[in-house]
Amino acid sequence: MNNMTRLSIRSALGLAALLIAAQASLAVERVDSRVLASFREVVAQPAKSTVQIYCDGYKSALGAVVREDGYVVTKSSELKGKIECLLYGHRMDQKLEATVVAKDPALDLTILKVDAKDLTPIAWSDAAPSVGSWLATPGISSNNDPVSIGVVSVAARKIAAPAGALGISLGERDDDEARIEGIVEGQAADKAGLKRGDVILKVNATTINNKVHLIATIKSYMPGEKVELLVKRGSEELKFTAILGSFLQLFHPAGDRAEFQNNLGGPLSERRAGFALAIQHDSVLRPADCGGPIVDLDGKAVGLNIARAGRVESYALPAALVRDTVAKLLETHLTSAPAANAPAPAPEKAPPTER
Repeated sequence: MNNMTRLSIRSALGLAALLIAAQASLAVERVDSRVLASFREVVAQPAKSTVQIYCDGYKSALGAVVREDGYVVTKSSELKGKIECLLYGHRMDQKLEATVVAKDPALDLTILKVDAKDLTPIAWSDAAPSVGSWLATPGISSNNDPVSIGVVSVAARKIAAPAGALGISLGERDDDEARIEGIVEGQAADKAGLKRGDVILKVNATTINNKVHLIATIKSYMPGEKVELLVKRGSEELKFTAILGSFLQLFHPAGDRAEFQNNLGGPLSERRAGFALAIQHDSVLRPADCGGPIVDLDGKAVGLNIARAGRVESYALPAALVRDTVAKLLETHLTSAPAANAPAPAPEKAPPTER
């Protein structure tokens, strides 16, 4: 980046500082275009490594090219249905069908493969961004503006996972079973069709030994996750699917108010917690803007946007964590996948005939 460009960016930062505060309570579309335009040079190169991902024809996430032969990393939980990728410089009618080749559920990352060559892999930064430093999120747009800009609010830290809840009571009896004594109306168990007196035998593949075991098992999942339940009702064994609610909101009504206030700034990502390490920044993003790179003023990716978590709260997985995870996922995929052009093995020679 030349000195003139740096000067123009820094001259815009005073205006940007005022407008970033407004971003927290305004819709994304109302971010001042003059500020975004001043960051065009910053995102010009990383935009070439940014991918727009569509699911069933709708914008669902951004992604980052990680190998020149068509491998893209993105956010897992936004992917549903038919997945297509629009590459930098391509027209809408040139979207490429994508295949999921690897996943890391703990980090909510997926590796996609498209039939493409000579792509530009994202350039990762070797340094962690300091608190207060400016960041920009590249996208694919006709005017080459970034999707959003912001500053680092909190250095990389663990984002704890909230506990899931079924919305049931198990009573005081210390039996070797998990018998439902009560059901909270409108919660996960009620919606799934469970009844008082049902005994929960399994949660997914986990056999439930008693009520303590059931509580620990359910709390190990996050709100919004689906669980398959095997239940004994009378002499029958029945299967149910439940979408877990939030333990916090179930037992702490104030959590509902906080969630309502967070949503005032726009929709939040379904999966927005439970990350081993994440940088917090105040860029205003839609859930569909997550999954792609976020860069510093030198255009180097300091991380991958992974969640919109609140009005002034977005998370990015640090570059080093993403880079190492992608390398491991690709190594496993590439070593287990059959070589596309490997020659067929030579037929074995028949043993000599004994005379």
